[in-house]
Amino acid sequence: MFRNIIAIVLGTIIAYNSVEAFQQSARRITASAISMGGGRSVAEKGASQNVMFKQLRSKLNEASKIPGFFEIGDGPSDIDLFCKSNKDGTQIGDCPFTQFLQLVLLKKGIKYNIKPTLPDAKPAWLLEKFDGKMPALVHKGQTMVDSLAIAEFIEKTYPHSSLTRQGAYSYQEVLEKTSGFFPALSALIKNKDSSKDADLLSKVESQLDLLDEIIRSTPGKYICGVEITLADLYLVPQLFHAMVTLEHFKGVEFYHVSGEATRPALENYVSRMFDMEEFNDKKVYYNIDQVIYGWKTARGDN
Repeated sequence: MFRNIIAIVLGTIIAYNSVEAFQQSARRITASAISMGGGRSVAEKGASQNVMFKQLRSKLNEASKIPGFFEIGDGPSDIDLFCKSNKDGTQIGDCPFTQFLQLVLLKKGIKYNIKPTLPDAKPAWLLEKFDGKMPALVHKGQTMVDSLAIAEFIEKTYPHSSLTRQGAYSYQEVLEKTSGFFPALSALIKNKDSSKDADLLSKVESQLDLLDEIIRSTPGKYICGVEITLADLYLVPQLFHAMVTLEHFKGVEFYHVSGEATRPALENYVSRMFDMEEFNDKKVYYNIDQVIYGWKTARGDN
């Protein structure tokens, strides 16, 4: 439903020259959009999914430059999401766990304010209650940290468009099975002793093999089955970091843009998920250079 609403809103942007007129129109069409069914429109039928995605991404990124675009809705947002910022504090940083939470919020169509925060600009409550840990959520005065706990809170508080439906696996089962992936990746990328690389890389390779096996064993195009879940949204930002860092720091290519895939199921899955509308939303996306800069800092290279 959220995708239908976004598509209609973006189509309306061209017809209106002012933010005020655009916002009024968006409010009017939301009610009618709710009753619309799925399927492709007549105009869409001649376009491939890839072309449609590129067009939507372009329109969304242009629309997001309009002041107040993301604030369209009925009343103010109840959610503030504090997160790591880039080096000058003007944009989000490269935190995969913040990206995960933004994917959850966008998938569910929930309004929220993103608060990129420099280390020396963290609010007092964040330092006093949570030792400055981010991402951190503020919801109607309630505060919390830990990205999975926040995601589960969002799911329970806003139960529409469920992201926790049982498939071949539950999202909890997948996250438990794959819990070693990001720690193994982090250990390898941070390592500067080349004599240890082979052993550390083998652990990452084993985790990638496990992911490939899980995806091959489930029906549908998502990691738990036919429906997207928190597990997909949690893993995709980590896979993005893996794609960038393995090649940049260790010369290892696990996602083959050209040539034969090493793990076809995993690589096809990654390709689909990287094309996801929400993953490429301007509010969520950070580029490859930011990922490299973030890991250089973690390695002590900067």
